Amino acid sequence: MPRRLNSAVALCALALAAGGGIAQEPGSDAWNAKRAALFSQVCMGSAPDYADIDDRAARAGMARQDGVWVAEPEIVINLIEHDGFCDCIMSVSAPDQGAMIDTIFARLMTDFGAGFTGAPDGLASVAPFQRDGVEVVSILEPRAYEDGKWLSARTAVFGSCPIREAGK
Repeated sequence: MPRRLNSAVALCALALAAGGGIAQEPGSDAWNAKRAALFSQVCMGSAPDYADIDDRAARAGMARQDGVWVAEPEIVINLIEHDGFCDCIMSVSAPDQGAMIDTIFARLMTDFGAGFTGAPDGLASVAPFQRDGVEVVSILEPRAYEDGKWLSARTAVFGSCPIREAGK
């Protein structure tokens, strides 16, 4: 019986791994890659007008909760309008902030590098891109909060955020 149980556990583990269901070690390459993909798909992917941000977040497996998009225990994405700009902000835990910044920047360059208009020195903290003829600036800011390391990753576009229907 124990041998059969071990086989069943191993098969479940393989099935979860194939589906991406196994939790990654915080700060690992896989941890950073998942968060970089979400930022690229949802924030940069929906820029510059953010009209399809809700559809992109849902397709990426995020859930709408209290007016923001969430995934895992610590990933939050939201649109914030301020000072004439609309920002898509993703807040995530980042045990190794430098590695997270490098991973997100590398993902943006893979996905949107043809539109990169910044200095060719690879500056990762502030990076301008052209999206549909509009400048979209990616800003990656390390943060510390309650003894934890976080990253505020955002795309900023000049203009208003799209108007959402009540309850969405």
